[in-house]
Amino acid sequence: MGIFSPMAQGDPGGRRVLSDVEAFNHAVTLDSHGVVRELVAILGLTAVAVLGDVGETRSVARWMDDREPRRVNELRFALQLALMLSSRADAAIARSWFAATNPQLGDRAPIFMLRDRPLHDIEGSLLEAARSFAARL
Repeated sequence: MGIFSPMAQGDPGGRRVLSDVEAFNHAVTLDSHGVVRELVAILGLTAVAVLGDVGETRSVARWMDDREPRRVNELRFALQLALMLSSRADAAIARSWFAATNPQLGDRAPIFMLRDRPLHDIEGSLLEAARSFAARL
């Protein structure tokens, strides 16, 4: 099983498009190290450092191996969103979505919302915006 779950039958790219439920199910079954590894594979070390609210990527590298991130719930939710988007297009699209100011989110960037606001205040609007964007891919 890779980042994008099992291969879909007949998918020449070897990726399977994940629904929001499948992305959720995948994200919640990983330990924190797996969450960080997959998130780094999609968004990169710097973006995961921003999401984890740390100043250096060295901390993120440690999370992949032996340290526990403080903001594991935010990282797990970010992985769910990233999987929904990157399984439909590619990692570059997911990175752009996280970094861009989004009119559905009051012209705020998802990456900074996840870093700066309590998860319970934003998860509904982020999930709605990701679903809407993913439906267009």
